[in-house]
Amino acid sequence: MSIAFSPATPQRFQEICALYQDVIRDMHARGLKQWEWDVYPTRAQLEDDITHGRLYRVEDEGRLIAAFALGDAMEPEYARITWEYGVRPATLHRFAMACESLDLASRVLAFVKEEALRLGYDSLRLDTCVEDSAMLKVFSSAMTREAGRTFFENPGVTSVCFESPLSDACPMLPLRMYPAYRHGDMTPWGGDALRTVYGRDIPDDRTGEALEISAIPQLESRTVTGETLPLLLERDGARLSGDYAGEAFPLLLKLLAARDSLSVQVHPDDAYAREHEGKLGKTEAWVILKAEEGASILYGLKEGVTLEALRAALEGGGDVERLIRRVPVKPGDVYYMPSGMVHAIGGGILLYEIQQSSDVTYRLWDFDRVNAAGEKRPLHIRQSLDVIVPELTGQIAHMPENDGCGLVTLLDVPAFHLECANVNGECELAPQPHAFRMLTALAGLLLSWQGDAIELKAGDSVLLPASCPPVTLMGVGQALISTPPARSGPRGRFQAYKGGIRA
Repeated sequence: MSIAFSPATPQRFQEICALYQDVIRDMHARGLKQWEWDVYPTRAQLEDDITHGRLYRVEDEGRLIAAFALGDAMEPEYARITWEYGVRPATLHRFAMACESLDLASRVLAFVKEEALRLGYDSLRLDTCVEDSAMLKVFSSAMTREAGRTFFENPGVTSVCFESPLSDACPMLPLRMYPAYRHGDMTPWGGDALRTVYGRDIPDDRTGEALEISAIPQLESRTVTGETLPLLLERDGARLSGDYAGEAFPLLLKLLAARDSLSVQVHPDDAYAREHEGKLGKTEAWVILKAEEGASILYGLKEGVTLEALRAALEGGGDVERLIRRVPVKPGDVYYMPSGMVHAIGGGILLYEIQQSSDVTYRLWDFDRVNAAGEKRPLHIRQSLDVIVPELTGQIAHMPENDGCGLVTLLDVPAFHLECANVNGECELAPQPHAFRMLTALAGLLLSWQGDAIELKAGDSVLLPASCPPVTLMGVGQALISTPPARSGPRGRFQAYKGGIRA
């Protein structure tokens, strides 16, 4: 087959209409009812496509065998889909073939991608009827992702939508992430604050942790279409992670709701964790979001307390708690816990936690609590004493007042950078090509960018990819933004977003 592509012209309009009518008759014969002549597509639509240069002919040695529309006209039904690529998307519509040929469909799709890129588009979007198995097969193999399903009232069919970036320069859009939960016996200290404060549909009334943005195995956060964070990392590489492409996701973002006190614990540094656990170490920070009157945390050993004194208390049944600093907390307090620092969250606290992506925790003491069966939770005294650094005192900061618009640095430590975005009207976040950012709204806000927006409720988290275009927070409130540190090495393969893709 020797095929050629060319723009459709008014002079051959009747031939094009005949092709669409033949294709529709063949569809109906095969039981496919997604098209009905002059319902969809209509003569007026095809005339408009030709007038605006959107309609293309596909010929085999001068014989018309296919036609399609390509341009930036987007169906209203596409607004129901969560797209992940591009601020200048092209759409493929009204793709008709005179014969059912997977090879022809694949060749047309390859041309469409090249043509869309030539015209200045950065991504391609399309759909096909959920019952059209042949096209579904072609699009599933040729397009990057299935973006979701939408219903077209005219002609009354459900379609599956697909999209692909057209080059490494294509930006990746903000990703609303949905958490995994630790609850029940995993968090016996947990409560229902995530439901009462944020309206979450939590698993039970002992839900202690919402892993908002997580690549922890079996506890991965997901997009609205069910894509896990590890899948996104593998598929999108530098477009998502920037300089961290090809590596394990370095950070973990949680919301933590403590009805009762957590155990007294400590986390190892990277060297110890790699040697003994085969994992990252764990440095973390907390931002207190809600706190009952009198709530407190345990935060480092008291001045002068040695490992020997701690060991003696642990092994001799002494009062371990008296050796640890107890600090009262209030909303807006920010606490930094480097690896090796003893700590514990007290009861009646809801907090934001940013940490290295690790689940390595050594339980030093658990207030001699027992479960329903009368059993104490296991302790890790040897490992704890191995990694505790007695002199660590942490670092304390405070959330700023929400006055004006802009970013305020809360913590800048080797493991992560933590900022607060003050929003009173509009607060623009410039691109950051070295790495992803994780944004958590503390109040209802609108996150907008060229062509789209996400409504954020208090507690909602969004992953901003490294290639993300400029975004703007709109409304009145604050948001927390965490990101891994910048690196001096070579950048990832994607090109940073620059406005004005098409002249």
